[in-house]
Amino acid sequence: MTTSPKLKTYRAKREFSRTPEPAGGLLSDDGNRFVVHKHHATADHYDLRLQVGDVLKSWAVPRGPSLNPADKRLAVETEDHPLDYIDFEGVIPEGEYGGGPMIVWDTGTWAPMDDVEKSLRTGAFKFRLAGEKLNGGWMLTRLKPKPGEDEGKKNWLLFKERDLAADTKLDILGERPESVKSGRRIEELVAAPKPAAKLAKPVALKPGALPGAIKAPTPARIEPQLATQVPKPPGGEHPGDRTGETWLHEIKFDGYRTMAHLADKQARLITRAGLDWTKRYGDLPHAFARLPCREAVIDGEVVVLDAKGISRFALLQDALAEGAGNKLHFYAFDLLYLDGWDLRKAPLIRRKSLLSQLLAGLGANSAIQFSDHVEGDGQGLYDQASDLGLEGVVSKRATATYQSGRTKSWTKTKALKNGDFVIAGYTTSHAAEGLAALGMAEFDGDELHYRGKVGTGFDAGMASELLARLEPLREGATPPEGVPREIMREMNWVRPLLSARIHYANRTSDNALRHGVFRGLRDVGLSTPVSAKRKRLIAEADLATIWVTNPTRRLFGKTGPTKLDIAVYYALVGDFMLPHILGRPVSLVRCPTGKPQDCFFQRHAFTGMPPSVVTFEATNSEGETKSYLSVEGAKGYLALAQFGVVEFHTWGTHRTKLDKPDLIVFDLDPGEGIAWREVVEAAVHIKGELEGLGLMPFAKTSGGSGIHITVPVTQKQNWKKLHQASSAISTHLAATAPDTFTTTMGKDNRKRRIFIDYHRNARGHTSAAPYSLRARTNLPASTPVSWSDLESIDAPQDLNYSSLPGLLATSGDPWADMEDFARDLPVL
Repeated sequence: MTTSPKLKTYRAKREFSRTPEPAGGLLSDDGNRFVVHKHHATADHYDLRLQVGDVLKSWAVPRGPSLNPADKRLAVETEDHPLDYIDFEGVIPEGEYGGGPMIVWDTGTWAPMDDVEKSLRTGAFKFRLAGEKLNGGWMLTRLKPKPGEDEGKKNWLLFKERDLAADTKLDILGERPESVKSGRRIEELVAAPKPAAKLAKPVALKPGALPGAIKAPTPARIEPQLATQVPKPPGGEHPGDRTGETWLHEIKFDGYRTMAHLADKQARLITRAGLDWTKRYGDLPHAFARLPCREAVIDGEVVVLDAKGISRFALLQDALAEGAGNKLHFYAFDLLYLDGWDLRKAPLIRRKSLLSQLLAGLGANSAIQFSDHVEGDGQGLYDQASDLGLEGVVSKRATATYQSGRTKSWTKTKALKNGDFVIAGYTTSHAAEGLAALGMAEFDGDELHYRGKVGTGFDAGMASELLARLEPLREGATPPEGVPREIMREMNWVRPLLSARIHYANRTSDNALRHGVFRGLRDVGLSTPVSAKRKRLIAEADLATIWVTNPTRRLFGKTGPTKLDIAVYYALVGDFMLPHILGRPVSLVRCPTGKPQDCFFQRHAFTGMPPSVVTFEATNSEGETKSYLSVEGAKGYLALAQFGVVEFHTWGTHRTKLDKPDLIVFDLDPGEGIAWREVVEAAVHIKGELEGLGLMPFAKTSGGSGIHITVPVTQKQNWKKLHQASSAISTHLAATAPDTFTTTMGKDNRKRRIFIDYHRNARGHTSAAPYSLRARTNLPASTPVSWSDLESIDAPQDLNYSSLPGLLATSGDPWADMEDFARDLPVL
């Protein structure tokens, strides 16, 4: 993929700071799309553009195409256009090259009837179109220059061939004047805003003209509409259906969903969780002052773009951490309210049309951009999104109203990831009459690790070719690491000499590929042999300590982890976990039978307790003297697996200084209807508020749906004062976003809100220890994470007994120096 040098003339004619036309970027040269633009410039005309390699070959057709083969229409060859021009619809500002409105009058795919280069060279160009308005065979014939006429002038004739798609009576231009992209006529774009630099007064937008628009006051907050995840974009079954089944397909951005509320040139930017991040977004709010309206509510996404124009969440994190400045962009994809009119009951296609007009005068360099779409079948956009490494595709019913919450009228399809993997084996089947699936693997250092099977993406011819190349590689082959027992029996192993490009959705907790698709063979010459099987990472001393009865007993179901799996997990994470629990009062969750209903809390001494798990007496919050537990050594910690210990819960203090707590915890517990991303946004918001109070917060997943924000404090308060202080801080935090947070217990108080639980800071109360497993399916762990990593986590349950040891070995403990950041609690 490269930027075509053929666009030099195109770019020289345009000033992209003043025209919304695409400059042309890094786009794949695969494809065979066409477009016919209707263009009202100096005079009305039509532009035929055919994708040829990495550009659009273009002809201006003054009178437009005709379905009557007897009509020969002049077609003037013009400069090549960029591929992304194929979806351009809008207003080129007055005074710029080609100034005037332009609509996508027709679009689809095309096919040449002969070699393209030869046809263009000889001037006899036959091709077929498959569009919504134009179909069948067509011909472009180049005219010879007249005497004295410029030899470089390239005039052609465009006419329809005589076939079933020809029609001698139908005036296709008059009968079908509308855009196939937006449904608008070109007259509807004529009144679009001029460039911002030339705006003298607000443009006459007419929100009340939209069907379903309701006169209403500005809403204080609109909960965003959310998409349902689906395996592929909808709409391919009925690409031209305009009876309610038409779909619009947009790029899925990798940023923060944000609602922009504009009133009297002042913008408030509200996150999906309902948090006001206007100040956090740097200069971005000022860009909304240029919009030609009094009031508006615009739905969109805040992103940072990389050098290729692709949104990258990691870049957004960096920008927000360093001070956003002018690095942020807002991609607007829906208009919900405008100048006294609530538009949520209007059809999406009409809302987006009005939004496009509202934004039209901002220009290509504005921080606010219109999120455009394609109509009909979204598979092409989805494939391109996967190839370019985009986040995915969001598909929306064109006629749908706006509905807050999760809906099926919006769907999302995550783009497939790309990677090169070694072919380590293959399976065969009678049904497939040959190759059934490939066994994929990848190197970790000098060792090859199994990553799962891929059984789609190759046709019968490719399957035969692969089988022919793989069968000779079986001799001397050994399996890679980590092969499941059932796979070991069915796979034909081969020497790792071939590699394949694989598209896949994501990886499982044990690093296997999910929904892998074969995309092509990549030969590699691997001279490094596969090493012997990797030895366990547990030292011999630890192996001697790990001794459990019933090691194969499974917990939480027939396919759940074993008792030995838990013992090995705690051995592997011990170096990271022990500093956070040694010497602290601890409560244990034991699951001796492996059945959830038999799990129980163990706060006091028990028979057979390991020697380095000690007991001590202390007074509880009710004034009663009780005995408690404390882990004082590594051997006792490891030996607890024998007693069915799954979870560790600690106090925020040490046994030797029991009444001088050194940690406080704010447990963010989401109520019904709150998604993980909203909890993360809320945690980031609270981080900023706590830092404003002079405290240093640290983040930890709860092992469930919540987040524990832990703050190290100086040991100057007793438990009563610490609890009172944490209560006051929680009240302060909740008041910063009362629609998002609550400090009141009870299920009814937490609907669509996040409960800030500060009661874990009372004497004798506990919270899940760092790296403690949780007694749930797949054994997720309560995992300390850096703030930047927290914002990039999609599924906290993926941090579990299987995945976490390997991650820690690479990244280390983000809480290792926590005690160095202890601060005095503020007085509120």
